[in-house]
Amino acid sequence: MSPQLIITLLLIVAIIVMFLSGKVNFGFIGMFLATALCVTGVLSFNEAYANFASTNVIMFASMFVMAGALQKTSLVSAVRNFILKRGGKGGSVAIMYFAGVTLLTQFVSPLAVIAMMMPLCGALGEDSPVAASQLLYPGSVMSHGCQSLIPFGSGLTYYITANALLEANGAAEYQLNIFDKSLSMILPAAITFIYCAFFAWKMFPKRDIDAGQIKDRKDGPACDPVHEKIIFLVFALVMVGLIIGSKLPFPMYIVPLIGDLVLGATGCMNMKEVKASINLDSVLMMAGVLCLGTAMQKTGAAEVLGNVIVKMLGGDPAPIVVLIAFLVVGAILTQLMSNTATYQVLVPLAIVTAMTMGMDPRGMVLAISCATTGAMLTPMSSPSVAIAFGAGKHTLKEVFLPMLPLFIIRNIAIVISVNLLYPVW
Repeated sequence: MSPQLIITLLLIVAIIVMFLSGKVNFGFIGMFLATALCVTGVLSFNEAYANFASTNVIMFASMFVMAGALQKTSLVSAVRNFILKRGGKGGSVAIMYFAGVTLLTQFVSPLAVIAMMMPLCGALGEDSPVAASQLLYPGSVMSHGCQSLIPFGSGLTYYITANALLEANGAAEYQLNIFDKSLSMILPAAITFIYCAFFAWKMFPKRDIDAGQIKDRKDGPACDPVHEKIIFLVFALVMVGLIIGSKLPFPMYIVPLIGDLVLGATGCMNMKEVKASINLDSVLMMAGVLCLGTAMQKTGAAEVLGNVIVKMLGGDPAPIVVLIAFLVVGAILTQLMSNTATYQVLVPLAIVTAMTMGMDPRGMVLAISCATTGAMLTPMSSPSVAIAFGAGKHTLKEVFLPMLPLFIIRNIAIVISVNLLYPVW
């Protein structure tokens, strides 16, 4: 083994430990990787830091600004108010609640969804057959399980990140379509909705909730009607531009950036709001992790890791076995740690394994992406689930047993869904 190969393998182990520990800032991990690979001579300066100006990172950061602008509008409040006005009493309130959670999740994070739906829970009287303690935890699970049903927010983030990782890890010829994640989520999300809306909430005990664990949220648009219309128009045009990107006279990667400039020029977003909307940790992590893919290809570490994983799975495993193995690991780890960390650790390994076997890696990338959004079995699986767990005063047994059937059925549905898009069996 060459010194560069050994260094690369050691750095892979180091970042896996950092991600799994949950104690290291994601942005720090990205900068550490790029700098370590440069200092040790594995990559040149240009190679180590090239991804900080890569097409995918530029588009990734630009979309944060678009999302920040959309959240200044009355859209999210209008959706929530619609649900509140039509949420009556009886069993129908559960269906309305989970439908509202599903819709809101397409625009804001699961943590924000829980906070926004609290008024509906608080409106349930003692005579209601549905208690707030029965809705909070399944609602948080529903929020995670239905992410990316439209190619915006988390859906677009996964699309950009996945293509960047495919390109960085030697699979540039395999690129996901902007709708692939959404299509692969339809069946798992439908199953999650049916299970939560008709079965899961009935398995949770009725008790008073501790609403103090959920921060109050001030609603209402932060921009005037004219700017709101401009934001909606720019957002719609950006989405159209991304969908028809191959037909544009310029690279589609700058479409969100053009939208950001229009928002700035029209006064819809000022520089302070732009800075606040960009998640710098995520941008730095993405740019740094991508350079590891370059190092793995350059030093031969990708081939070494691929061969090792294939041997661990039996020497000549069927492609479907490899896909299921990565999905199961991702689904289980997500119950114990950050889904972002799990995704970042597993996807590069899955790509190099698929390329070693001559497989199309896109199905495996989608499977891991869908599996790592299934936070449900423990309060450690995500901050929003932890808050719902505490507010509902639940025990681990109270949440684990009702959600275990969904965990199993949902992951089976993911295997079916991704194989309809990119068959490996």
